[in-house]
Amino acid sequence: MNKLIHSAYKDYIENNLERKMYNDFPYVFIIQGEFMKIDFGQIKSFYDGKAGLIAGLCQQVNLDTIFNKHLEQHQGRPTDISYGIMAQLMLINMADDHHPLSRMDEYFQNTDLETIFGIPIDINKLNDDRFGGFLDAMVDAGCLALYSELSVSAFKRYGIKLSNINFDTTSKVMWGQYETSDGTAGVVDITFGYSKQKRFDKKQIKFALGTTQGICIDGLLLSGNADDKHSNIDYLDRAVQLREQFELEQEEFFYIADSAAFTKAFLQKSRSLGIELITRMPDNIKEGKKALEYAWLHLNELPTVEVPTSTKPSLYRVYETECVYQGIPLKMAVCYSEKLKFQKAKTLEKRILNESKTLEKLAKTMNQRSFACLEDAQLEINKLNRQELNKLQYHKVSIEIESQEIRRRGRPSQDTSKDTVGLKYTFTFAVTKDEKSMKSPQFVNSFFVDSPRRVEALGYLLLILMLLLSVAEYLVRRGLENDKLTIVGPGKIKMDRPSLMAIYRIFFSVATSTVKINGLSFIEDIINL
Repeated sequence: MNKLIHSAYKDYIENNLERKMYNDFPYVFIIQGEFMKIDFGQIKSFYDGKAGLIAGLCQQVNLDTIFNKHLEQHQGRPTDISYGIMAQLMLINMADDHHPLSRMDEYFQNTDLETIFGIPIDINKLNDDRFGGFLDAMVDAGCLALYSELSVSAFKRYGIKLSNINFDTTSKVMWGQYETSDGTAGVVDITFGYSKQKRFDKKQIKFALGTTQGICIDGLLLSGNADDKHSNIDYLDRAVQLREQFELEQEEFFYIADSAAFTKAFLQKSRSLGIELITRMPDNIKEGKKALEYAWLHLNELPTVEVPTSTKPSLYRVYETECVYQGIPLKMAVCYSEKLKFQKAKTLEKRILNESKTLEKLAKTMNQRSFACLEDAQLEINKLNRQELNKLQYHKVSIEIESQEIRRRGRPSQDTSKDTVGLKYTFTFAVTKDEKSMKSPQFVNSFFVDSPRRVEALGYLLLILMLLLSVAEYLVRRGLENDKLTIVGPGKIKMDRPSLMAIYRIFFSVATSTVKINGLSFIEDIINL
């Protein structure tokens, strides 16, 4: 008890209270002339380490100020629980255990909100109407504007440099029935589209994530039927906006894109916007094939480039050249890694085995079939070539049609020609590995809201949470690397590059102990269990 009190608010106690011994009890405080004895019944412990982490990250990047400024300006008034605190409450819940908005008071009933936020909060006011209104206010104020200002604030706060950005998309299955957006501008359409989760029976939304150095610096919420190839061009406009927000010089900033972005329209637009672009040329482009073939034939002559990693440097053979594609001059580089050769070989073996098993099943099915005429058998082969066999990468398949006599039932007759009543046609499969291809050098659960507006706001809160946690991961890794240190994570595993989830789980072991006198909290101690 003595250690507990002294380690917490020592200055507060010495400056505000008179401490005396009373009947051999360790501490008695005189508050406004009254003797107040502290016993263990007045001490309550909370395991709010993860909640404190999220709130602490929010406060470091000025989330309170940014949310209050934007939402109060649009709503025209502050609220009894500030918009910044409302945002933090939702982020804490989303990071830990998704609860419906109608049960948020339930989730926070054993959380020391006063210690986390510095002011008392009545959990009875944490109802679905309040949070629903907050989500509506987010959309009205502009979710993307909030996210953008937060990302700039985070990067400036921690001195992180933005030198490049890469956009990619993912989909999120939506299970409920949602009100229609009625064509409202800026509101996402929860609808069917290409599902990266392979749930084509469900409606969805999409997220476009902009990352740099592993940090989710930018994010866009898209309608469920958004086309990735067309969206790539839109991301270029977003990259220009980020370059302006971060006040970057043109030559300092690169846009990194996958091969889906390699189109004439995309390349032309990047040039017109002055965006330096790094992307992968698809394998079927003749200029790329030519460069690959040259690099493969002259591999031992290529210069070696060393890239530092957390363990030992990776070595790459690099061939640099130039070409003109669709009238657009490009610089090209072919990279070869000896380190990845074994890994790629194992991956290739697995793919070959899976394709072989698929062909075995197909052959077994087709061998059990027969056709009454040669034309039907040939039509089936044509269908196989268009569909299943057209997808093969590592095998060649030849199919032969064999004819067999159909003999009548019963005892053979003396005239054997009368025993044959017709013909049936069957297949013979021959599967071989395609050696040429082997040698080629180219190798959130539920949202609990019922309108597109609120789904959009909640989606951007999820993106903000990813921004905060990815910044935390980057900072921890940067600090460990600079100080040449390791930490002990979950499972007592030593880590020098802990993952985002490992960092988050470490905070589960942090407890807060609070002493209340006359209903007022004034002592806390952080105990690292």
